[in-house]
Formats: sequence, C-alpha cells, structure tokens
Amino acid sequence: MKYHVIPKLDELDKYLELSKEYNLGFEYNEFFIPSTLDNEEKLTNIIKEYKKLGRTNDTLHGVFFDITLDSQDEKIRKISFDRVKKSLEIATELKCKGVVFHTNYITWMKDQAYQNRWVELNAKAYLELIEEFKNLEIYIENMFDLDPYLLRRLMERINHKRIGVCLDIAHAFISNIDIEEWFKELGPYIKHLHINDNDKIIDSHLELGKGLIDYKKAYEYIKKLDSNTTILIEISDYQKTLNSIKYLKDGGFDDFK
Repeated sequence: MKYHVIPKLDELDKYLELSKEYNLGFEYNEFFIPSTLDNEEKLTNIIKEYKKLGRTNDTLHGVFFDITLDSQDEKIRKISFDRVKKSLEIATELKCKGVVFHTNYITWMKDQAYQNRWVELNAKAYLELIEEFKNLEIYIENMFDLDPYLLRRLMERINHKRIGVCLDIAHAFISNIDIEEWFKELGPYIKHLHINDNDKIIDSHLELGKGLIDYKKAYEYIKKLDSNTTILIEISDYQKTLNSIKYLKDGGFDDFK
C-alpha cells in the first residue's frame, strides 16, 4: 500500500524530501477552498507550482463545503455539480490518480424518501462525471456518517470499478459503530483511507498515537484490503506527519518499503 501526505507550498522542499525517503504520494488540499476556486489568478499559480514537479498518481481532496448533489433545489444541485467537476478538472491537470469527495448527507434525516433521493442523485452525478473523466478515480468519504450503511447502498447502486470508498478511520471512530463493522460493510469498496487520531469527541486530526484510536485493531483490517489501496496520513503539519510515520514504523504497522 502506498501512503500519501498533505504537502504545503511554503514547505515544499521538505515534503519532496519526505516523499522521496518514504515513497509517499501527495494529497493536495488547497483546492476545496471556495475562495481559492473563485480567485483565478491564485488558483492558476497554485496549479502551476505543483505542475512544475512533474508528479503523477497523487490524490486530491475535492470540494465539500455546502456540496449537495442531492438537493431538491435544482440551482444548488447544479452549483454543487459544477464545483465537483472543477475538482476533477484540476486533478486531471495535475495527473492525479483520484479525487476525494464527502458524503455530505444530513445524518438525522432517517426517512426513506430522503435517503433514496440521496442515493439516486449522488449516483447519477458521479456516474455522469466518471464517464467524462476517464483517467481518474473517485473516492467517496464518510464524513460524520453515523454508520456505514447508506454509503454502502450508494456503492452498490453505483457499481463502477473507478468509484470507491475513502474510509476515514477517525470519522468512523467518532460514530458509535465499531471499526470492524465499517470494514465489514465497506471493505469491498475501499480504494483509499484517511488516518489521523482524535479523542472520540472532536475530529481534531491529531498525529497518530496522540488520541484514543486503536490502530493495532484497525490495521488488522487495513492489511486485508487490496494492495492498491492508498492511505493518506491526514495531518497538516510537517513534524506531526513525520511523527506519525515514525509511529507506524515503530509499531510495526508498516515499514514503508
């Protein structure tokens, strides 16, 4: 399995050295910020800086703020679709492997009509987009989903080899569903993972080992996934990222060879 980290343009040399030492991919995090997307000059400059690196097969975190592909308001649905499409266009420019999007559903909406509409409209949008962007994969991430079941329904409805799940271990940990159940339900669809740590209350993106997540248990299931699965150490700090790599190595979770 290949690990990814979040690069920062102002510390790019350090992240490039880290990438070379541990054979790491990047997951670009600048492009889900609405103000960046709406500033054409800034957006172009960021893309230009990353394109200079000549990298391929990285990942990109797509838009998620207020994205509602299942909205009953057609105008909101269209804006959401266009934002998602923009993420895929940027990822294509950067020759990425895949793009992460959030489920973004309202967790307290339990009625069947709402959940059916969410599944159908999300499936329609992603299936349309995946046919246009034939060199990309799409990974749909559990946000603050209370359980894995609706996301599994979406995967079953989509049934496309280039669309899968990004399982965020820390988000799953905040739910009351055991991690074993998340892997049981979503395992066949997992193509990408996000890992960090927290106190089971707030999604605080702590470095690995500084929270309450039992990664020894999680890795029992992670190691059973397809070897092509990618894993983002989702921490936006160089030293904490480095500490997390050390945690994984020292704990025997991975040797990064």
